[in-house]
Amino acid sequence: VFEQLTTRRLMVWHQEANQISCEPPVAIHAWIETGTQLNTTLIQPKFCWQEAYTRKPDKKSVLQNALTFHAVDLLDISKIIPVDGIVTRDRYPFVKRNSCFLIEAFGGSHSMVFEARDETERQDIIDGLKLVVSRLGSKIIVGDGTVLNEFFTPFGAQVPGDIPLVQHH
Repeated sequence: VFEQLTTRRLMVWHQEANQISCEPPVAIHAWIETGTQLNTTLIQPKFCWQEAYTRKPDKKSVLQNALTFHAVDLLDISKIIPVDGIVTRDRYPFVKRNSCFLIEAFGGSHSMVFEARDETERQDIIDGLKLVVSRLGSKIIVGDGTVLNEFFTPFGAQVPGDIPLVQHH
């Protein structure tokens, strides 16, 4: 579980095509962000992803490196499965079935398709995400107080990745 909570992965996000448009696949960084306990409020842990690169840099924008951020609460995830034979080319035209997986959330009303590097990494991600979601849910259901230490940070300051180097002048 610790490895899943501290690993940031490079993957591809496939957005569903519709009759009007078909977005190309996007390279993303994905990670699990721990929740936060603020007094009596809990902000749930999330599966997060962000574009790895800007698509069209806008020279007029001061925030050229601002990348779109997406997240779904871990407890909203209802299904994590390989896409072998589930997705069709008319909905996801660029998907590589043997290395892609589907995350379904909100009782099936939202589906996200991601592509791992290969079939082995795909299975590792699926197994790891299922483990994290089920462990979080079961600890909450049985009232295990260690859920706060494992899935929540006191200040929301922990995210996977390297600590940025800050230069003092």
